[in-house]
Amino acid sequence: MTSQYRRPDVRQEEDLVPWKTILAVALAVVVIFIVLGLWAWMLMRGREAELRPAGKAAERASEISLPRGQVAGVDQRIFRREETGEEGIGTALNRRKHEELSRFGWIDRNRGLVQIPIEDAMNLIVEESR
Repeated sequence: MTSQYRRPDVRQEEDLVPWKTILAVALAVVVIFIVLGLWAWMLMRGREAELRPAGKAAERASEISLPRGQVAGVDQRIFRREETGEEGIGTALNRRKHEELSRFGWIDRNRGLVQIPIEDAMNLIVEESR
């Protein structure tokens, strides 16, 4: 079928890939990429010098100036220290609050309001809802 469409006087050109042009464009792209990357790096270094005149990293400067007992800006005294066995401020506060929530007592004797442990109160609420 295709033989009837072939013309002997028309010849196909050789397939030539313009390798020099392709390589020149690829090289130009790489050079532009490198130049723009260096330019961005220089701009960032200049901006960093404006914002940090001492030249120290902000993280490094803050670590040096942290008061004792702080790590990354968090006061470590609130946690329990396992190595010394002492109770931290936060642990003591949590223990006191837990003790307060788990005891009986009067809130207001005149009005007849009492305090019951939180576990008992939750159980009463569950029983009432049934």
